Amino acid sequence: MASVILSRIPFDEERLVKDVARLATLPAPQEPYEVFTTGTWLNLNLWNATGDHSDGFWYGHEQRPGQATALLDEVPYLREVITSWFNLDRLTMVRGRNVSQFSIIPHRDFIEAGHVTEFFRVLIFLEDNEHTVNSDEDMVFHVRKGEVWYLDAAQVHAGMNMSTRSRWSLCLDFAAGPGFEPGDIFARPEFHQPDLEPELVVRRPADPGLPERLRALSGVVSRHNIKDIAFLLGRIHFTEEVPIASSWDWLLDITRENGDPELIAIAERAKKFFVLSREVGEDFRFLPG
Repeated sequence: MASVILSRIPFDEERLVKDVARLATLPAPQEPYEVFTTGTWLNLNLWNATGDHSDGFWYGHEQRPGQATALLDEVPYLREVITSWFNLDRLTMVRGRNVSQFSIIPHRDFIEAGHVTEFFRVLIFLEDNEHTVNSDEDMVFHVRKGEVWYLDAAQVHAGMNMSTRSRWSLCLDFAAGPGFEPGDIFARPEFHQPDLEPELVVRRPADPGLPERLRALSGVVSRHNIKDIAFLLGRIHFTEEVPIASSWDWLLDITRENGDPELIAIAERAKKFFVLSREVGEDFRFLPG
């Protein structure tokens, strides 16, 4: 299933603004997924399996209904939205998320968990920001405030906010499994609105000469900048009609052209870790060895 809008929540703007301002003051735990991102990437655990707001891991627990953490009591309007709009029997995790001057590298989620059909991830943006885009294997799109998006995180996907303005959102995870339908995440059937049109980003046609031009980066790639180059390559699909996962093939071509075995090994491990396979708790850094 491709990423798609499932609904749009008519926010109470006055109450929403107060809660978004409050989110910005709440304590955030150390981010366990920082290797996936550059810039500001802040996650607040509002709902999870343990009720402990320092527990930021979505895996490692059975796919059972979660519970509110103490942080959710700090944002009463968002608590009301979550508990009145969504099926709490399936809700396993909610994170309040802010990103600025940020990008997340092309990657797949859930691959360490195995059964991707058991997970259903939804994004709700709490602020409009025209500098923010998301992508999957089929398209690049803007998520507008209030839209409830199913994000097919089992596909290769990415996101970017290159402005200094905040972009607060909610990331909700639901238990899915056999017989699951997208409308099952909502508290009431009429909340499911599957006919809403997305705001797609128009991209330039792919340039056949692009891979060859990018290969020139082999002359500058090093152990000190390979992460920067990987993230640069991962942003190209936002503006050009190239497959999102091409960035990992380009990084391999660049390092192989360079010839340094350590750089080649980093590129090979990166492609495997971000899009092919990884173990629960596996760590990765853009470093040799």
